[in-house]
Amino acid sequence: DVNVLPKDLKNVEDDAARLYQLIWQYFVASQMPPAKYLSTSIAVGCDKYELRTKGRIMQFDGYLKVMPTKEEDVVLPDINVAVILVLEDLEPFQNFTKPPPRYTEASLVKELEKKGIGRPSTYAAIISTIQDRGYVRVENKRFFALKMGDIVAERLQESFSNLMNYDFTANMEESLDEVASGKKDWKSLLDEFYSDFSRQLEEAQSIDGGMRKNDPTDTSIICPKPDCNNRHMQIRTASTGVFLGCSGYALPPKERCKSTINLTPGDEAIRTDTAEEAEEQENVLLRKKRRCAKCNTAMDAYLIDENRKIHVCGNNPDCDGFEVEEGVFKIRGYEGPVIECDKCGQDMQLKTGRFGKYFGCTSEECPNTRKLLRNGEAAPPKMDPVSMPELECSTVDDHYILRDGASGLFLAASKFPRNRETRAPLVSELLPHKDEIDPKYSHLFDAPTEDDAGNKTLIRFSRKTKEQYVQSEVNKKATGWKAFYRSGRWEVTKP
Repeated sequence: DVNVLPKDLKNVEDDAARLYQLIWQYFVASQMPPAKYLSTSIAVGCDKYELRTKGRIMQFDGYLKVMPTKEEDVVLPDINVAVILVLEDLEPFQNFTKPPPRYTEASLVKELEKKGIGRPSTYAAIISTIQDRGYVRVENKRFFALKMGDIVAERLQESFSNLMNYDFTANMEESLDEVASGKKDWKSLLDEFYSDFSRQLEEAQSIDGGMRKNDPTDTSIICPKPDCNNRHMQIRTASTGVFLGCSGYALPPKERCKSTINLTPGDEAIRTDTAEEAEEQENVLLRKKRRCAKCNTAMDAYLIDENRKIHVCGNNPDCDGFEVEEGVFKIRGYEGPVIECDKCGQDMQLKTGRFGKYFGCTSEECPNTRKLLRNGEAAPPKMDPVSMPELECSTVDDHYILRDGASGLFLAASKFPRNRETRAPLVSELLPHKDEIDPKYSHLFDAPTEDDAGNKTLIRFSRKTKEQYVQSEVNKKATGWKAFYRSGRWEVTKP
């Protein structure tokens, strides 16, 4: 009953009253006419100064009578021309323009739609690709451009300016829609595109005047590998970030050196020469970025180790400017080793590599590492891979090894990442390797190897309960027969 006003409700809980008021307002407002405004600009003269403001004057409130909204526009009072205004109050304040906020996934999709780039079916793939290729990183749900993204964008803009134009992508989408509707011939469209593209591609591949290369920058830092003949390290940029690689990498295979040094972004490190410096710089950035001595561009800082930091020109690789700063540094917010190495018993400390933060063993002889989970804890220890040469891959010339991942045990090609074939292991395939598999998986050795119908069982992982169980399958389809490990024994559930 619309005649029952929200204020007339008695003996009703607050939440219920607010819900009724919301429903009542929306219903009544939907039956009312829209509000009417008059766009207005007012100029006020004061001695030799003129004050101006723009806004709207409400002429009819309409549905806003029962459902007022927060207006971003300035609503001006209704005044007449030549009226004398009296200054009632003066409120001094400053108003600074703000740069546009960084894109979130939602705002990026909205911008893609605005510029006519992509389709709803491709937005997810676009966002995933720019992250997988190291063009951007996501921090606090916002995108930050990375060095590799800057380099790729600059090179493509120079060599394929028309392809990088927003209008090209939008126009191509329209042309493809016309092809789909039969209004345009697809062969003509491809010929039209490829004739110009092939010319640009040939120019980009030419030695003289072609696309600028992502060449490494020589440094004065010596390769840490003892038998490398004191070769110098080079600043390199890849999809995994900026790092130092030995200059001997370009040599023939027998002489090649693949030594690398991970670099920690400068905002992750602080000086600890004195306690006062460490405390002060914990809350603010170390200092304003240095300027390159060669081109005066701001330099990006990276931590090499506890005693060295390298400042790289922001125009790298086009400018080879760099500086090495010596001091005593640590990872910001890190207070020393926090967990015990599950391989050798030594301490593991938090480090930052090209793939993000992780825990690494402090022993030089132990290469053990553990991932850093989103909750700040170290990932559970993983067993060493177990080779199973008797199990051949089905699609590549390779054999399987048993690996321990975030979803428990699984079989993967031994030559990963060249071969990416994986599958779930059969319970019977684990039994010959009991002595090599981590004891934490010993309960799997007692799991049923077949169901009641004689179908072999596989080891699966439940993301809901975070546990491994076994199930039978026929032609890669689950039969419904499952077994779970409960209270020290396997319990079977049947379809």
